[in-house]
Amino acid sequence: MSFLIYGAAGYTGKITVESAVKQGLKPTLAGRTESKIKPIADEFGLPYLIFGLEDVETIASHLKNFPVVLNCAGPFSRTAKQMIKACLLSGTHYLDITGEIEVFELAKSFHQKAIDKNIIVMSGVGFDVVPTDCMSKHLHNKLPDATHLELAWFGVGGSISHGTMSTMVENLGKSGAIRKDGKITLSPTGEFSKEVEFNGKKYFSMSIPWGDVSTAHFTTGIPNITVFTGVPKNTYTIMKFQKLFNPIVSINFVRNQIQKYVDKNITGPNEAQREKGKSFIYGKVSNAKGDVAEARLQTAEGYKLTAEMSLIITRKVLADKTLKPGYHTPAELFGADLILEMPNSKFI
Repeated sequence: MSFLIYGAAGYTGKITVESAVKQGLKPTLAGRTESKIKPIADEFGLPYLIFGLEDVETIASHLKNFPVVLNCAGPFSRTAKQMIKACLLSGTHYLDITGEIEVFELAKSFHQKAIDKNIIVMSGVGFDVVPTDCMSKHLHNKLPDATHLELAWFGVGGSISHGTMSTMVENLGKSGAIRKDGKITLSPTGEFSKEVEFNGKKYFSMSIPWGDVSTAHFTTGIPNITVFTGVPKNTYTIMKFQKLFNPIVSINFVRNQIQKYVDKNITGPNEAQREKGKSFIYGKVSNAKGDVAEARLQTAEGYKLTAEMSLIITRKVLADKTLKPGYHTPAELFGADLILEMPNSKFI
């Protein structure tokens, strides 16, 4: 039976379609604009649907013939709520590739309704947050009474997509976040820094509001979580002064001008970059007694991983009728070794 990829004309949506076809899958494609969706559907010989996300009942009427929808249309703060509500009406499992904390928290709020309707709601089935979620579960298995979790990720050889950059623009001027004593707490992006060694090389990183602030707590129950990403030190220095420019970038006119630049100049890594690029994940847990466990994970470039891992999870949801309904995170439902189903991934 076919499944639906919504947002198939976006950067990540299209490479997901390409990956699906290579695997012999035949998803139905969907999006708002026929002039963008039809050429992709024609290129791959796939069926397509055109609909927006303004009306829940209209969305549900399109979803009712599909067991799973994979939502690739970001920013997900604008698309997830309507799509999840429609899935509850149509009985369709909901998956997306978000990395936005507020979207994970939103998805989690539908847990009981999803159980009642016998569907799965799972956000973050791509690079955000499968590798880091699996790292969290892997370390929690090593130290079940852990009270603190640190995660860090570093991309080598890739670049950023238009959709990801647009999400970043939307969040300009907003504070970052960590989890402290079980609660999500505002924390300026770049408030904390950390140096991590990987394969003999040291990487500088700063704290960011990554999705694991929400998901890792759900997966492990660890009450204190901070997530870092690798950045040049000069970027970190600029971020330390973000309070000075947050009021400026919060102005709609300024944000719109930045978005125009993104629309004109940002596309995403090409196929060669995706194939050559790598991602490194670091994790550390500690408990009240001072015990510590660390691990490192090497895996694929972020967009390549998102395209292929989202399909791995889609296949699992399609195939296994015994999966418990409700809200889930990837590693919580499928275990720490889920990431190892991605070729050339390994814990170090």
